[in-house]
Amino acid sequence: MKKSILLISSLLMIFTINAQSETFSREKMEAYKKLYLTDKLELDINAETAFWGAYKSYEDSLNTLRKNHRLNFRKLRSNNESYTVQEYDEQINNYMTYEKKRVELKGKLISELKEVMSFRKTYMLFQYEEDFRKEMMEKLRKGRTKNKN
Repeated sequence: MKKSILLISSLLMIFTINAQSETFSREKMEAYKKLYLTDKLELDINAETAFWGAYKSYEDSLNTLRKNHRLNFRKLRSNNESYTVQEYDEQINNYMTYEKKRVELKGKLISELKEVMSFRKTYMLFQYEEDFRKEMMEKLRKGRTKNKN
């Protein structure tokens, strides 16, 4: 009995530590992204405040949308054997709705940013986001190969 309690408490501690380090890494990555985009877009103080307000709202909405989409998709994957044709049709419609909402969110962001930044900077934001994503993926790959050796 004591061994099982010790085992369970050890596992809980490991999961807690792992979750905390992941949160820290995510926060660190978000801070780096903020510095990266601010530097690349060369934002002044007024534009920076307006930009980050609009961008944070966009990211929050997009993350909520993605989270709901992933939950929906996981349900489909776990029960896909028992789905009917109508349920698959509904899932396809849900996917199309998800994609439309993503485009709408991006359109809303662009409309808001065009008022506070130049059209060039608004356009380049999406390229800089992609560059940031690639840079982070490369760092993760290097970190993994470094840890393996």
